[in-house]
Amino acid sequence: MTVWVIREGRLVEKGSLQEARDDRRSIFPRPMVSRMEPFESPVTGKEVSSWRERDRDMAAVDAFDRRDLPKDHKFSKGREAQYNDARRSRSAERGGSD
Repeated sequence: MTVWVIREGRLVEKGSLQEARDDRRSIFPRPMVSRMEPFESPVTGKEVSSWRERDRDMAAVDAFDRRDLPKDHKFSKGREAQYNDARRSRSAERGGSD
């Protein structure tokens, strides 16, 4: 099976392993590096520098971040209803409609 790639803006047939070595590019994928900035844990006071550490830290005290919940979670739905109610009341105070 022929494999095609785009090189220098042109569609060309993918070269052999030797071509990749000659080109000085690795044939192995690069690992993804987390872009999380380290922060001090409000629970333990230790520095948290990875997503796993953050998850462990939050699980230790049975906490969660609302931004991590799916949109159809009951908490998210309640929060959305609360937001809509507040919006309606502000609109009624101004005497206008949404």
